[in-house]
Amino acid sequence: MATPPYVATSIYGSKVLAKAIARWDGDKVRFDIESASGHSAAIDEPPIFGDDTAMRPTEMLLAALGGCTGLNAVLLLKKFKQPIKSLEVEVEGEQDKEWPRAFLKIDITFHLGWDGKHDKESVERALDLACNRYCPIHATLSRGTKIQHHHKEAH
Repeated sequence: MATPPYVATSIYGSKVLAKAIARWDGDKVRFDIESASGHSAAIDEPPIFGDDTAMRPTEMLLAALGGCTGLNAVLLLKKFKQPIKSLEVEVEGEQDKEWPRAFLKIDITFHLGWDGKHDKESVERALDLACNRYCPIHATLSRGTKIQHHHKEAH
């Protein structure tokens, strides 16, 4: 599988590593999140557990999927010389009613606006590639991934 031209990879041996740190701010359940690329976000829960000051972790997961497929769609539509004017990626997830309330189904809808005539076949190809070839979030969720957990004592 080809690497998208905009991706700067960090390769150690045969592995490409991505990293984020979620740091509890000490109040209720809010976590501040920092990425290896230097950006930040936050997660929280509604009262009584949290203060409703940020997205829920499940919403962030859906947002990551929408952003990842969306940015790849824009790059591909431009590459295919399609006159895209606007794009909104709506991501809805149906969750199990029982804990841990895993997602049973996720639906992605691309709302596209055009600045001129577009080729429907090129649009479908771009969206398919954006989802099924270039988005690591989509690949992780659709293929599954091994997740391990462990702990270290803080100093």
